[in-house]
Amino acid sequence: MAKADLTPEQLAAKAQRKADKKAKKAALKDAHQEDEQNGGDEVVAQPAQETRVQEETDKERRKREKKERKKRQRDDEGEGHDAKVDGGEEANEGGDAKADGERRPKKSKKNRDKAALNGAGPDVPSTPSTPASEPALPVASTSTAPAASAAEVDAFLSENNISYEPASAKTDFPPVLSFASLPLADGVRKGLSGFAKPTPIQSASFPLMLAGRDVIGIAETGSGKTVAFGVPAIEHILSLPTPPAGKKGKSTAPVSVLIICPTRELAMQTHQNLSLISSALSPSLPSVCLYGGVPKPEQVKILRNDRPRIVVGTPGRLLDLAREGNLDLGKVSWLVLDEADRMLDKGFENDIREIIKLCLPSPASPLRQVKEEKGEPKARRTAMFSATWPMSVRKLAADFMTSPLRITVGSDSLTANSRVEQVAIVVPDQRQKESLLLAHLRDNGFSLNATKKGADKGKDRDKALVFALYKKEATRLFEFLKMKGYEVACINGDMSQEKRTKSLEDFKLGKANILVATDVAARGLDIPKVELVINQTFPLTIEDYVHRIGRTGRAGRTGKSITFFTEADKALAGQFIRLLRDSNAVVPPGLDQWGTTIKKTTHSAYGAHFRDDVKGMAKKITFD
Repeated sequence: MAKADLTPEQLAAKAQRKADKKAKKAALKDAHQEDEQNGGDEVVAQPAQETRVQEETDKERRKREKKERKKRQRDDEGEGHDAKVDGGEEANEGGDAKADGERRPKKSKKNRDKAALNGAGPDVPSTPSTPASEPALPVASTSTAPAASAAEVDAFLSENNISYEPASAKTDFPPVLSFASLPLADGVRKGLSGFAKPTPIQSASFPLMLAGRDVIGIAETGSGKTVAFGVPAIEHILSLPTPPAGKKGKSTAPVSVLIICPTRELAMQTHQNLSLISSALSPSLPSVCLYGGVPKPEQVKILRNDRPRIVVGTPGRLLDLAREGNLDLGKVSWLVLDEADRMLDKGFENDIREIIKLCLPSPASPLRQVKEEKGEPKARRTAMFSATWPMSVRKLAADFMTSPLRITVGSDSLTANSRVEQVAIVVPDQRQKESLLLAHLRDNGFSLNATKKGADKGKDRDKALVFALYKKEATRLFEFLKMKGYEVACINGDMSQEKRTKSLEDFKLGKANILVATDVAARGLDIPKVELVINQTFPLTIEDYVHRIGRTGRAGRTGKSITFFTEADKALAGQFIRLLRDSNAVVPPGLDQWGTTIKKTTHSAYGAHFRDDVKGMAKKITFD
């Protein structure tokens, strides 16, 4: 019957019944709530009609509770909802398990299926399904060895000629003498299992960087600077909160660590070393190496799909990708400038300054320890590693670092590796150099017979680096040695990146035991078993000479360098003689015929009155 067909009496009776029903329902609801507050000890018998109303009330209550649970779950997922680990005990901060031990209600089959599609268990929020892009979870960091005594520390610093600026850093952050003394994540410690003990620069810099301080490391080539900044950088990422999952479970993690290198080869080597250190972490820590000479689309694809936490690259390609909007550096909280002096020498200063400004700002005061970080970083830590401490590097440090602590292993002026035996030969006629090259290769074990017999095949073969000054000269020497029957590879700036990478890989693996290269290979590259370096042509600067011979005698090993010096190089005779004497090497007869005068350092504005002996930059004053 339609509502319009009812009489006024019928309508009034119907309204009264509805009102009575509503009143009973409210009364039963109040009684039910009172029973719950009293512990539910008494059960009241109800008529059939009241039982039906009670069931409807319970149904509404369950719906309301289900909505509240979903809301809480969404809030938990938005906050990261991760289990924090502290001293081996798990503390769930997301609300998965209530403090009073109440069991979470079971999900419906529909919700369980949905969670399974997202790669999560029934009570775990969805996480990225791609291991390469999945953020690393916080892991326990422990040290398994006692700290060194004061006497051991003093002996270590004296033996390795390590100095600190300011001097108080020596007592505030004493060096660690073993990896077991470091509070590292288990996965990182496992990745370091192939290293016997820290090198001097690593021992001194680990405590400072793990304490969250800006650090300047000055050490000779081949001293292990990559591990020195790589381990603290990885620990920094592991200490950060896990970002929430994005659409379709993809990671939204930003780039947190940026490492800038002067050359493509050094960038690739640094990336490989960091991947090795973090290889034991689970889930893996995604990283990428960005450099020029290769197409950008593949690099852009990696940046978008893998969401790398660590980016290693050269200044030019990094800046190009950032300007195009393909590389977001706005969340970089750990910045490393590797071989800083070399990058400034190559004219990258403006690019580096622009890149740094795209990262998080430098803090007004030193930050707290890495392990004490809470929440998303608001400022960055900066580390600079270099072989020298020129004014250009000091200025960059003063502009972009906060109260940096400086570690110097050896001298902050350019010095040759003490483990390299230096042999200098004055060559009166340029045309004699090729025959001298063959003779010295033969005398040092790189004879054609040894090559044909395949002595020490593979990466364990002894290797020789032959340096040329110009690209055409390198190509000519490569063809000359190849024609003589040697297994030789070549690297120069005219080669494509693919060919350069293949040549370097063949040399590392021992397929070729002689590599002819220009100065592109003179800085930072760590190639095992390089026993001999030959400078076929003297470089344009004494600094390049030091970095050339630094390709041998690395990681505590010894090596040998042979240098041909001609009249064309006489402008550098004075500096070369001083370097040989400072290294206790033999100065060859005839080298002093061009004099021992060293040109005085000049400045573009102050001329010869300029003195580059400043102990440190003036303190930066910030006005509120």
